[in-house]
Amino acid sequence: MPMSQKKYKHLFFDIDRTLWDYETNAVDTLTEMYYKRKLDSYGISLQGYLDEFYYWNDFYWERFMAGEVSKETLRDDRFFKTLDAFGIKNPELALTLSADYIEISPTKTKLFPKVTETLAWLKNKYHLHIITNGFNEVQFQKLENSGIRHYFERIITSDSVGYRKPHTKIFEYALTSANARKSESLMIGDNWDIDILGAKEFGIDQVYFNPHRIDHPEKATYEIYHFEELQNIL
Repeated sequence: MPMSQKKYKHLFFDIDRTLWDYETNAVDTLTEMYYKRKLDSYGISLQGYLDEFYYWNDFYWERFMAGEVSKETLRDDRFFKTLDAFGIKNPELALTLSADYIEISPTKTKLFPKVTETLAWLKNKYHLHIITNGFNEVQFQKLENSGIRHYFERIITSDSVGYRKPHTKIFEYALTSANARKSESLMIGDNWDIDILGAKEFGIDQVYFNPHRIDHPEKATYEIYHFEELQNIL
């Protein structure tokens, strides 16, 4: 069924890797930190530092999502482990890097191509909202600094709700907050398991933003490879 026949009223967006270009912004953040803290003086190469951080960041995010570690453990231990990989036992430096990352990353403003233009086009036709598993202290800043905060009416964070996507409770909270019905709601996100299957399990339609054309076992309601393709199906 063409989306125009579905009469959607409420669009719910993920932030990281959907609107905000995580990969580009993370490299910029980590590179700035590398030179700010003179990590080369410890014998660490920039690429080695990036590779180790990505490994441990993914490691702890998976455990955080599974409820196995706290937010604080995620934030700090990824840097303890990154330094430890180079034989550096320096808790003070690890905590400094952890604080740097939280401070610097939301100041980076790279969005995916055509995000701003597409949101401006959608804003006149739909109610736009956010559902994110990111932390309050960085996600609001990302939206503000990137110049897109004003497009969204409701910003639902797992920090505030106490449940993370793909749990149905966060979707339920979001729709209740927006006074939206399932039949008139649409979730747009990049993560198959968290955004798409979470929304499908809850019972709302989905747009899978898949710029890397990742294979997946079943169909989302819609799939796009470029953000502006939303205009073709809405």
